[in-house]
Order: sequence, then C-alpha cells, then structure tokens
Amino acid sequence: MVAHAKSKSQPRVAIVSDPMCQAGGAERVVEALSEAFPDAPIFSILYSPAHGPRSIQHRVVQSWLHRLPGATSYARALFPLYPSAIESFDLAEYDVLVSSHHTLVKGLLRNSNQTHICYCHTPMRALWELPHEEVTRAPAIVRPLIRAMLLALRSWDFTTAARVDHFVANSRLTSDRIRMHYRRDSIVVHPPIEIDRFVPGNVEVGDYYLVAARNVPYKRIDLAIEACERLARRLIVVGEGTDRLARDSRCVTFLGKVSEEKLRGLLQGTRALLFPQKEDFGMALLEANACGRPVIAYGAGGALETVLDGRTGVLFPEQSVEGMMAAIESFERREFDPAEIREHAELYSKKRFIATMQTLVYEAFHNSTESRFPEISPVRLTEVGH
Repeated sequence: MVAHAKSKSQPRVAIVSDPMCQAGGAERVVEALSEAFPDAPIFSILYSPAHGPRSIQHRVVQSWLHRLPGATSYARALFPLYPSAIESFDLAEYDVLVSSHHTLVKGLLRNSNQTHICYCHTPMRALWELPHEEVTRAPAIVRPLIRAMLLALRSWDFTTAARVDHFVANSRLTSDRIRMHYRRDSIVVHPPIEIDRFVPGNVEVGDYYLVAARNVPYKRIDLAIEACERLARRLIVVGEGTDRLARDSRCVTFLGKVSEEKLRGLLQGTRALLFPQKEDFGMALLEANACGRPVIAYGAGGALETVLDGRTGVLFPEQSVEGMMAAIESFERREFDPAEIREHAELYSKKRFIATMQTLVYEAFHNSTESRFPEISPVRLTEVGH
C-alpha cells in the first residue's frame, strides 16, 4: 500500500506493541494510547486474550508468531524471533507509527514518508542491564549459545534505534538509559495513572502494609516479607505468582493475583504500600497515592521522580531488610495528609497522558518535513510533556 499524503490534516496512526501477555504497566500504556487514537489498529507481536487488556482485543493484529501453538504461554522464550516478527508487519498505509517498547518492537520498519514515535518503557534489560544474569541462569551447556544470541540481538537493537524519529521515555532514568545505550535524546512523558479508578475509599485505615507486585526476582518482595516479620507488622502480599511465596507466618498473608476491585480496596485501607524494588517508573506508587495512601519505597529509579519524601511517602536509601525496617519505623513516627497525597497523584492522570501523546503525534506529523537524522528533533516536541 502507498502511504497517505502529508497534506492531510489528521494523520493515520498505528500503535505497535511488544507482546501483551500479562496485565502490567506497558499494557496499561497501550490501552491509554488506544483511547488517544481510537481509530488506530494495534499491532502486537503476541496478544493473550486471557491476560492482556481485553478492551482492545478487537483491534489487535498479531504477528505470525501467534500461529505457533501456545505461543503466548512461552512468549519470553521466543524473543530471538521477535526481530523477524516485528519486521513482518505491513505498516505502509499509516502516517505515524507509535510503538510501545520494552523489548524489541522499536525495530519496526517504516518508509521515508512515515514518522515513528517510540514510547520507551526501558531498553531491554536482558540486553543492556542484565546480560550476565541472563547467561548465568541458563544451563552451562547452552551458555555460549545464549551469549552469542544476546550479542547479536544487542547489535540489532542498537542499530534499529536509527529507525525511530522521536524517543519518548517514561522516566528520567529511562531517558538516561536511552542516551547511554542508543546514543539518542528523548523527552519524558510519565505513564498514565487511572485516577478515576484508583480513588480514596470510605474505609478506615487498617493495621496492615501491602505489597502489590508480580513475583519476579527484581521486585525484592523478600525484603518486605523479612522486614515485616522481624518487626512483627502485618503484611498482605498480592500479585501474579505471589501465592508461590506462601509460607507459615504470623504476620504475612499471601493472596496471589486479585481482581482490580480487591486491589483497590486493599490500597484504600493499607497503612502504606511497600515498594522495595528499583523500577524504571513504578505506576503502583501513584496508584496507591491516588487512593490517598502513602508509600515506603526504595529511593532509586522512578521512585525518586514520583515520591515526595515525607509528604507522599518515605524513601529509604539502602535496598536491604534493615533499610526497609528503618523506613517503616520512620514512617510510623510521621503523619501524612491523604488529600495532599491524592492531589499529587492527579498530576499523572491518564487524561494528561492522552493529551500529551496526541500533541506529540500531531506536532511530529505536521513537522515531518524536518530532518530525520537522530541528532535533530523538532523544537516543538521538546516543549511538550510533564
């Protein structure tokens, strides 16, 4: 197909995503983008109706990988095939391509009449931040193969950064990583927080702390569990896979994956959300704040941008059990204003995200005659955002 003429006042937009096989922050960003551009199809490497966002199911166009039996259940193992899947998308009839990137999808192919805006959650951690961990987790016999595969993918990932016209980062940390790994500048637009769904409740604050996270190692749920057990504080742990952490404990209750309604109720009644991990952004922090509740967070990554220490929560500098224990005790000596906490979260609303991304797309489209060289970006773009 032939791309539409640039004289059109409204661009034809396509949204392109890495696999959507779980309910996470990247999937919520794609949902918000789908609201910003209601006529845009959503191309995704893989999509799981059971675990991905259901509101967009009728708009999703999957890559050829979905024809592999059970592909969504082992999507991570297929990532060496992602470049082929990404490059197989025929996007020629669209004026602006908006990618939601945390793995490899920014490597999509575009022609000279198109503009590609990449919303980057992070350069892929397995390639740039944790390659040695990825290798050492594999059986020794296949480590040379894994190492060679990661090297090839890292080269492809770096090279395809030149296919992006404008990078948009979800945080300053991600912006720094884009500059370091891809040698590209970016602007920061924070992810959308559902402040209309996460709201203060008409409930009394309970006697428990809360962890809400998927059971993956870097989330460091173990620190929160150990800290609460040592301090004899009640803790509720929710999130996909956290039921596998269950053990006999006087203090800790493991609920596993819960509904959004249940999660909202737990956030509304918690003393504070415990957040022991380093995240590129950390949407859960602001979802708790939107419910009027403070947070206790490791002072690194996105938390440094979103937590007002002493006002919307407490930051602790050392990612350890002792560091979290000290933060909990410090928190209990302070008072927090739920109204101020809620007001802070409103700065990160989905409405603001949608308006900002719409502005970026329309500005990029109407300025698309400017140079596409990576070191040059339209001035108007750098003036929009949070």
